[in-house]
Amino acid sequence: MKNTPKFPFLACVLIASMLVFSCDMNDSPEAPVPELSVVEENSQVISTFEDVDYITLSALSSSGLNARTTVDLPGGNLCEGTIIKLDNAAKLITIDFGAGCTNNYGVVRKGKVKIAYTANLLFPGSEITTTFEGYEVDGLKVEGTRKITNKGVNGGNNSITLGVSIQNGKVTWPNATFFTINSEQQRVITLGTQGAYEVSITGTAAGKSREGVDYITSTNEPLIYTKNCMDSGITYPIGGIQKFQFLGIEVSVDYGDETCDKLATVFYPGGSKAITLD
Repeated sequence: MKNTPKFPFLACVLIASMLVFSCDMNDSPEAPVPELSVVEENSQVISTFEDVDYITLSALSSSGLNARTTVDLPGGNLCEGTIIKLDNAAKLITIDFGAGCTNNYGVVRKGKVKIAYTANLLFPGSEITTTFEGYEVDGLKVEGTRKITNKGVNGGNNSITLGVSIQNGKVTWPNATFFTINSEQQRVITLGTQGAYEVSITGTAAGKSREGVDYITSTNEPLIYTKNCMDSGITYPIGGIQKFQFLGIEVSVDYGDETCDKLATVFYPGGSKAITLD
């Protein structure tokens, strides 16, 4: 009796096994989405402090650091009824939102923001230190010290380089949970025409989330803000990539193509997720 070669059968088994393995690979589930509350909470906290910078610069611009003692800002800039008091001798500006007021974009602020300055921010070496007294924005209580230092002016490209820090930063939600942050940044503000500007930010931050999770952040690509977007109420980056490290994982947030929106994409090990910052 003639024996039939066995290798064709073995080849068929091998091919079938490869096909099954290939199907299993293609059908494998996506990696689970990690807990991203650290990223979302950080975005809210940074937005809150960016809002502080915005109103600080608005106050400095409107006051002119001259002999006046009070300034009333229109509702579109801050909110109707906000009073800015100038103490030129002490080099102190107090922005008082009173018991609460709402601006044209629906942002509700209350309490006081105090701005101590050494000189006009346009002067190299000048420092602006912002602290808070019962200050809240949209129900979030803000504490800590925000410091801005002029590191130099470049007349060639019409830009200013600032060192910006948050010391003992703390933002508390209405339910008493809180997020802490300490940060060191470098910001390059490029001035445009008719008061327009663009801000490019690099730096690091660290702290604890509302759930008590330790985190560290850094910038892979500079974070971009513009005056036009800030004026429209967008206090989030509109471009750039930020890296987060927490719970033994690393994720990055891509803030997009510099469109004035609150959209971003989070990339985590094995996948990605589109989010809306708010």
